[in-house]
Amino acid sequence: MLGAVGVRDGEAVVPCGPPQQQAALVMLALRRGHAVPLHELVSGVWGDTAPDSAVMIVRTYVWRLRKLLTAAGCDAQVLARVGDGYRLAEEPLSVDAFRAEHLAAEAARARGAGKHDECAALLTEAVSLWRGEPLAGVPGPFADRQRSRLSELRLTLLEERFDLDLLLGRHAQAVPELTAFIREQPLRERSYGFLMRALYAAGRQADALAVFGKAREVLALELGLDPGPELRSLHERILACDPELAPSSGGPAAERPPREGGASAPPARPAQLPADISDFSGRDEAVAELCRALADPERTALAVASVSGMGGIGKSTLALRVAHQIKGEYPDGQLYADLRGSGTDAADPGTILVSFLTALGVSRRKIPGSLEDRSRLFRTLLDDRKVLLLLDNARDAAQVRPLLPGAARCAVVVTSRARLVGVPSGAHVRLEEFSTAEALCLVRRIVGESRVAPEEEAALALVVACACLPLAVRIVATRLSSRPGWTVAHLVARLADERRRLAELRADDLAVAAAFELGYRQLTDPQARVFRSLASVAWPHIGLGAAAAALGLAEADAEDLLEPLVDAALLESPAPGRYRYHDLVRDFARQLPPADEDLADSDVERRLLDHLLEMAGEAFRWMVPGDPVHSTIAAGAVRRDGPRFTDLAEAREWVITEFDCALHTVQLLVRRWEAAEQEPLTAAADLLVALSSFGQDVPYAQMALAAEALAEAAALAGNHRAAGRAHFICGNAAIQETRLTRARSHAQLAAGFCRRAGDRAILQQACNDLGVIAQFEQRYDDAAEFFDEALVLAREWGQRSGELITTLNAALARIRGRRAEEALPACEEALAALREMADRHGVAHALCVRGQALHELGRYPEALAGYRECLDLCATEGIPGQQAQAWYRYAETLRVMGDAEEALEAADRAVAYYRTVPGRDRDRGYALWTRARVSHSAGHHGRALEQAGEALEVFTRTGLPEAAQVRALIDDIHGIDSLDGVRPAPA
Repeated sequence: MLGAVGVRDGEAVVPCGPPQQQAALVMLALRRGHAVPLHELVSGVWGDTAPDSAVMIVRTYVWRLRKLLTAAGCDAQVLARVGDGYRLAEEPLSVDAFRAEHLAAEAARARGAGKHDECAALLTEAVSLWRGEPLAGVPGPFADRQRSRLSELRLTLLEERFDLDLLLGRHAQAVPELTAFIREQPLRERSYGFLMRALYAAGRQADALAVFGKAREVLALELGLDPGPELRSLHERILACDPELAPSSGGPAAERPPREGGASAPPARPAQLPADISDFSGRDEAVAELCRALADPERTALAVASVSGMGGIGKSTLALRVAHQIKGEYPDGQLYADLRGSGTDAADPGTILVSFLTALGVSRRKIPGSLEDRSRLFRTLLDDRKVLLLLDNARDAAQVRPLLPGAARCAVVVTSRARLVGVPSGAHVRLEEFSTAEALCLVRRIVGESRVAPEEEAALALVVACACLPLAVRIVATRLSSRPGWTVAHLVARLADERRRLAELRADDLAVAAAFELGYRQLTDPQARVFRSLASVAWPHIGLGAAAAALGLAEADAEDLLEPLVDAALLESPAPGRYRYHDLVRDFARQLPPADEDLADSDVERRLLDHLLEMAGEAFRWMVPGDPVHSTIAAGAVRRDGPRFTDLAEAREWVITEFDCALHTVQLLVRRWEAAEQEPLTAAADLLVALSSFGQDVPYAQMALAAEALAEAAALAGNHRAAGRAHFICGNAAIQETRLTRARSHAQLAAGFCRRAGDRAILQQACNDLGVIAQFEQRYDDAAEFFDEALVLAREWGQRSGELITTLNAALARIRGRRAEEALPACEEALAALREMADRHGVAHALCVRGQALHELGRYPEALAGYRECLDLCATEGIPGQQAQAWYRYAETLRVMGDAEEALEAADRAVAYYRTVPGRDRDRGYALWTRARVSHSAGHHGRALEQAGEALEVFTRTGLPEAAQVRALIDDIHGIDSLDGVRPAPA
């Protein structure tokens, strides 16, 4: 792979056919023995330009590749069919790309163990595997992504090797290779630093300074940028003949005699802060908080200010801005060190102390050998001074503690990915992403207002595509600035493909993926596996229980693996026991090649679905006690022993918290559904049915969108049960939004599919919904027929709660059909049964329907008493939708009884609630209509007209026949107004 693609057979390299055939082989080989479905192969080889015959072509390629591999001595099953896809069962180290990654990991372990010679040898071996551009000439989106990744890996390994060469004192030997590397990669700023250090250590100070001049010239010409703070700091140290840059032994630099007095004679007042940036944006509150803490003259202990956050969030930039703003408070100087804590070669605090001590005037020969003695000497020197320290990119508290002064007059700014525990407490800022306003401000500062102003919407889309990560925003703004011919919209289009987004988010040595790679390389294999495995399902966030189930682990074991990911700033923990990926970190995780032991995405999704289905089924049981639909939900899920929830409130909290994750899981399964798999569609439909019982607590309209896609997939698969349940959800949502035509269509489809599937539990509910729709349309005879069928089904099925709700719906149809005397006994019977079942929601609904029957019969005091009981129950149990409905029914009864003042207050409560709740147009129309009648009765005709007009708009838009009755009320009000107009004016 690391050159032209081929299969090595002994010493011979066998070509692998035409370019698209090579692209198919690349996908199969780089998926580490995992099956690749046909649609992914087609997408990876051709992208959006796949021909109609792509599937047939891919199968031909696979046939040819199997013959080629067999001829090269491989087993016939090395390329096997799995489902509708294929799996290449190669040994990982037989692929040069995987061998290079393996050698890189071994090199990192060797360096961590202090085996620098071994590390350098492993890096050299890894780099030697490249034979030119990786995947040379191979087309397709997948190859493009892997080519970019593998090219970046080679450059990173070379830079690691150069760093080792300098550490091992191979300065002169490194110069030629570094010079050639810079010619190849003139925009990689780090390599200029390596060459400058190598030349200076080899006694070539002038040449080292000339390299800095060349770097500044190239960066200015190509990118319009100055060298970064690290390169500028190195330049200043070379100018000052910093002894730390001299080799420890041998070489011309080591032979120079020490200065008079044996000291290196550094500046008496160190000023090591890198330059501040001119386009700093946002973070006003954070800057103010940190400055206050560091400049407080009343403090009695060392001031420590810390900044934490994920890679690319802007920690170093913020710390540097703060340090420059308050450095005037520290006249004895400023010390700076990059502790490299996010990489695999974190700085040794003892070495940092040598640098600090020499900067403060201590001769290298007088610096103690042990870390403890160096730390004591450092604290002694700073005891009577006011010095500011900036310790950037710390790994942990153990690395920072030896570098802290003891004097209260000093101050320290520390940045790290995780908050450091064990460092003296002080001001701490946890950085989050930019707000969109802050991100846009940075774009304007870098690109210029004249280019951004004409494309404000595109600029907003640009920062959203960057997930408002400061590093990503800076990169895209820099790219725009250096390309005057590009529009903002053009760059937005380039970022639209999530698979290519990280590749686009790089400019010179700035790369978002590199910021994440540093943290990722520190993970253990199990932690890395969890990081890769959860990326597709943890959206927008995921709970510990769900994550553990998806991974097939106990919760304690899952937490032990997830918390280190939070410490490495690769995951965020917005609440205890909850985890989420930043959008760009998720992109990074999903593009990482899987390891042999990784779970397949489909396995993770199915395990998560089983867990969510089990929990949602239990929550359904709490919401609708005794409903036999529960026995049809989670029928195939693995059940745990013991209760999941202790009460309804806990069940509701789980549903609200996990709703988005559950919906995302359903959408994933529908997108990746394969014709041979029926069970996931059935489970997904059951999950939505379970969640639908919490319709007032969750965004039902979002669930309906997922259900519509599920219904389409299930119908194509011939899965009538899943299709019926999904259409039922869609119809139910349309009823709530009073979209009656749509509701009728879905409810009829649901009934048809349920009849074919024998799903009588949901058929009963679909018939009930058809009755509700007919009732809304004032087709009361049709409504009665549907409700009668629903009642028969409920009784046959033993669906007691469904039977009672349908009974109340049928009673409501009779009430509105002016047959309240028939409805009241049914209401009383249903209410008694629901009380016995302790179904609080059902009792509240029954009280409200019974109140309407009593109202129609003229038994107003009894109606008021029932409404009051309903209102009290809703307030206690937290049922706001039913409570608002009871308020406007209560108001109507009060109006008829002549109590206008209390009626106005009750109607206002209902209207106020429905103005804040989307998707409840019908109820809002009824509340407004009631409010208009109450106002009219109270003589407030202007207000009555205003409210009636708003109710008319709602009923007309939703197609409800109540519009005619509201028009009659408006005509009545206008008639009173005209009579008022001819009355004589009062004396």
